[in-house]
Amino acid sequence: MPQSKTQNLIVLFWQWYYAIAPKKILKTWRNVLSFGWNFFSIGLLFKTLFAPWKRDITKSTSGFDPKAWLESLVMNLISRLIGAFVRGWVILLGLFFEIIILIFGVLFFLGWLIFPALIVIGIIYAVIMIR
Repeated sequence: MPQSKTQNLIVLFWQWYYAIAPKKILKTWRNVLSFGWNFFSIGLLFKTLFAPWKRDITKSTSGFDPKAWLESLVMNLISRLIGAFVRGWVILLGLFFEIIILIFGVLFFLGWLIFPALIVIGIIYAVIMIR
């Protein structure tokens, strides 16, 4: 922000408050949302939702053995269900985090924009109440 000798400090403040700071607030908000998405690996967990838990799979033996084949199938299904259960909870936790950050971000940004008007309204209200 280049300062001109002719610009008033008040003008510079309002220029910063309504032109520069909101851009930085939105950029920071976007970075926090991106951090949460990446920290909880939401995209990756959706892609691998039904992958076996910890890649724990059993392989059936060679030859015709229905009991071993069924046992392998059941163990692999259980492993996939455990993986889906754990990944599902992590996804829900991550989405909850994202929603909370989204709500607080909207409230903070709107509060930032409205705060100067609230100060003026508060001063006017205080002057009226003193009389």
